[in-house]
Amino acid sequence: MRKYLAMLLLFAACTPSMPAADAPQRVVSLGGDITETIYALEAQGKLVGVDSTSEWPDAAHKLPNVGYVRQLNAEGILALRPTEVIATHDAGPAAVLEQLRGAGVTLHLLPASRAPQDVLAKVSEVGQLLGADAQAQSLNSRLTHTYADLHARVAAMQQHPRVVFLLSAGAGQFLAAGRDTAADAAIALAGGSNAVQAYSGYKPLSAEALVAAAPQVLVVMSERSDGSGDSAAVLALPGVAQTPAGKHRQIVFVDGQALLGFGPRNAQSELTLQSRLAAVQP
Repeated sequence: MRKYLAMLLLFAACTPSMPAADAPQRVVSLGGDITETIYALEAQGKLVGVDSTSEWPDAAHKLPNVGYVRQLNAEGILALRPTEVIATHDAGPAAVLEQLRGAGVTLHLLPASRAPQDVLAKVSEVGQLLGADAQAQSLNSRLTHTYADLHARVAAMQQHPRVVFLLSAGAGQFLAAGRDTAADAAIALAGGSNAVQAYSGYKPLSAEALVAAAPQVLVVMSERSDGSGDSAAVLALPGVAQTPAGKHRQIVFVDGQALLGFGPRNAQSELTLQSRLAAVQP
């Protein structure tokens, strides 16, 4: 009996205690777009942890980091004693999510976002979960205005330039966005036409295939490009100089999380991209 009691005491000492049902909210955010939304709603006081994709704002770096959103472990999250976890749709693995539920943590999985209405729905849901409905309504009002402005500007465009979105570019290897990707949706929303239609997802694109795609604009994630935003470095990559985009130096660097995360910063990021696409000459 004494041995049994000792084992129970040891187990209790090693197991993170979960807060009572009426305890203040302690939230772990899994997904950069969700973290951005929480800060935009000024509800960050309830955050106790974030994942490694939560790069913005800088204040998020001061919070405990529980790792990459698709390769989580339950122990690191449970150690923060969260009352709930708000996660992007692709958080995982599934076994870890089940561990969190089994430990009594309320888990909210939000759907994928690829359109303005998805962004607005995300803001509303996070606002409701965190008791920030008024802030969500105010933020959505501003976002709706920006998206309406974007829609009007895209409708007035005389042409919709061919775009290749490079998720990464280095050492002669391109990882380009095909169909059914966040980048594909972002390009269309900004008034462009994705020149890569041969495949879906993000896949390597050879220099020859890049030249054949004949993009008028190259959109490159600044955080994953050679030279960290250096047009000359991108232009020096194999095949780039042979494309219309290379010949006319139409290289646009974007903050990938702001644009592709479809969070609160997406609307302004789309508007900025649209202005660059609209300036492309036929």
